[in-house]
Amino acid sequence: MEVAALVAAAGLGTRLGRGSKALVQLNGRTTLARAVELFLNLDEVTRIVVVGPPARLDSASAEVAALNPRKPVSVCPGGDSRQQSVRAGLMCLTGADYVLVHDAARPLASAALCRRVLRAAIESGAAFPGLPPRDAVKRVEGSRLVESLDRSRIVLAQTPQAFSYQLLLKAHFEAHETGLVGDDDAQLVAAAGHLVTVVEGEPTNLKLTTAEDLEVLEAVLREQEAAASS
Repeated sequence: MEVAALVAAAGLGTRLGRGSKALVQLNGRTTLARAVELFLNLDEVTRIVVVGPPARLDSASAEVAALNPRKPVSVCPGGDSRQQSVRAGLMCLTGADYVLVHDAARPLASAALCRRVLRAAIESGAAFPGLPPRDAVKRVEGSRLVESLDRSRIVLAQTPQAFSYQLLLKAHFEAHETGLVGDDDAQLVAAAGHLVTVVEGEPTNLKLTTAEDLEVLEAVLREQEAAASS
């Protein structure tokens, strides 16, 4: 059984205002380097595809090369959207049985989380990590409250998400043909009619989106890395 990893790293990070999010440094290392190293250290993963920003593909390739990867790692250009980028990356993973899809913008995901999601995907074909919302969840229209939603039926989705390779590839091409645009890969697989398993996510698996996120992530990384070196 071959398990591959796809690192989605082509996002422009317009809300962050720092250029490519994958090349933003957090406590001295880029989010891309941290994401790739996660899978280099995961024995279950045999090869990795990085879908990088087309305008900075050389920089992305240099980040990967600097890690002296012990597994095959290829870097390919992404598209105009995350969905297009993942589809492009999947085309470079022909022959894989399962694939872990992870956003480089989540540099704190753990190996334990990857394994938890992968185990669930091997059992059911598709899985993603999620956390219940801590706050009350409301549906609004403009500035008007429409309804309060049941938090017990809602999760906040994270990556990495894991899938049967053929199932995910089929879901992406069906979405492309029908014009469906999803928030993530789990949505595309569910839209294709396949059940998707939810596993417990990690509160520290934060996503880099805004400058405030950058400050929080750097603080957490400094604390984690100081503890690991002491």
